Amino acid sequence: MADIVRRLERWRVKTDPDKVCERLKELRPSMERRQEMQQLLLVEIETKAKQVLDSANIPTMLYPFYLNFAREIYSRRLRFSGPSLAREIGILLEKWVMRTLDREVLKRIRDEALSVPEPAP
Repeated sequence: MADIVRRLERWRVKTDPDKVCERLKELRPSMERRQEMQQLLLVEIETKAKQVLDSANIPTMLYPFYLNFAREIYSRRLRFSGPSLAREIGILLEKWVMRTLDREVLKRIRDEALSVPEPAP
């Protein structure tokens, strides 16, 4: 029971609205810089992906699906690296192929827009 009381007390302290507000005020400038950098990278990746889609003559109505694939790879790159990243990308590729997207176009997006290596067999 003492453990539960201690946990609740720690939770109350760290979620005190005034302290949370103070912490956010301190962190906000660096958070804004990171967000700006991430958005710049994401726009660059989406632009490259659109170039791949244009060159592959993909219908415009399918762009959101291919761009979601690119965004998911981007998200995985933030969390994984090496063989783990390659495996995650392989899973994403199969997921979108199962949703009827073109495998070769997805591979081109992976390679050209995101520079992620193909998973090893």
